[in-house]
Amino acid sequence: MVDLGGDVLVIGAGPSGLASAYYLEQAGISYVIVDRADEVASTWAHLYRSLHLNTASFVTYLPGKRMPVTSPVYPAGHKLYEYIRQYAEEHDFNIRLGVSVRRVAPENGGWLAETSEGSFWFPCVIVATGRYCAPIIPALPGMNDFRGQILHARDYRLPSTFAGQRILVVGAGPSGVDIALELTQAAQLPVYLSVRSDIVISRSFPYGLPNSAWLILARGLLPKRWHSKFLNKVLYHGYPDSRAAAVEIAPNRTDRKGTSTPIRGRGLIDAVRASTIKPVPGVTGFHQDAVELADGSRLPVDTVILCTGYRPVLDYLDIPFETDSQGYPKRADDLDEGGTTEVLGWPGLYLVGRFYRGLGPLHNIRGEAKRAVQEIRARLQIP
Repeated sequence: MVDLGGDVLVIGAGPSGLASAYYLEQAGISYVIVDRADEVASTWAHLYRSLHLNTASFVTYLPGKRMPVTSPVYPAGHKLYEYIRQYAEEHDFNIRLGVSVRRVAPENGGWLAETSEGSFWFPCVIVATGRYCAPIIPALPGMNDFRGQILHARDYRLPSTFAGQRILVVGAGPSGVDIALELTQAAQLPVYLSVRSDIVISRSFPYGLPNSAWLILARGLLPKRWHSKFLNKVLYHGYPDSRAAAVEIAPNRTDRKGTSTPIRGRGLIDAVRASTIKPVPGVTGFHQDAVELADGSRLPVDTVILCTGYRPVLDYLDIPFETDSQGYPKRADDLDEGGTTEVLGWPGLYLVGRFYRGLGPLHNIRGEAKRAVQEIRARLQIP
């Protein structure tokens, strides 16, 4: 049996947990990281091979170690995984893999953690389990009757698996568009892409710079009240021929109908114009050999890939809490960026890795982990 002890329990051995461990060690605070998987950053280890980051490498790194200067501006997901794994190996963090957390509850001024290795008490707990543990599978009529295959983007790997198949990809965010574009190499054409509302398209290098550079410039040079207007103008000026792509393009990320993250580049526009991808309405149900669409039509398909997002896994928290806009327990100031990481009403419980917008997940994780450790130092009265 593994003996778990220390001042802080960190749940999750992904980027959030590793960044937290870095700052805990810098502060001289004892801790242990646990993760139910058998490897660090298990989510990043199993993403589809063609995935590329939407945030630039110069802001995408863990504390104390930037990504290699030879990295492309938008690195491949598997390269980021290699970087994270190497980071963990270089730091020799106190990690216990293959340990599941079943329940975390307040007890005696701290937190009792019931795990697969027994129950242990900690003064503080950092929730660092990330945003991609629980795939969202919409419950639609007839799903159990469908004779084809239904899978979530989490389980998609390579296009060759679907050679010659009639494919419907549901969801027009970055993953949905990436997967649909890749499937045009192997699947029966056209690959169908279900779009419920509108799509936000951002150039990879608007006016010659990566999106992250424009965000940094706006934050450094402009008053905060001008940020949104300036960035909407710069980042989402689109492509002149986008209206010919038979999809509704939103003007920016704020003034739109849908909620999906922006997609980068003109790949979707070109594929729709070339008829290798065909946009279709949202899915309302399933039949034995087809899906039913919002316009009442039926679309015969062999496989449906759901790119319908994820939600954080927090079922081990045995406390009542109200969720914020990101699906996490609210904090005292409820700010998306900056502010406290401590859960409102529950001293000693902290969140790291909840906000992914702005300059991107790893940039935000660095800030959240540092603030969480500062708050823990104050709670433990460490000078």
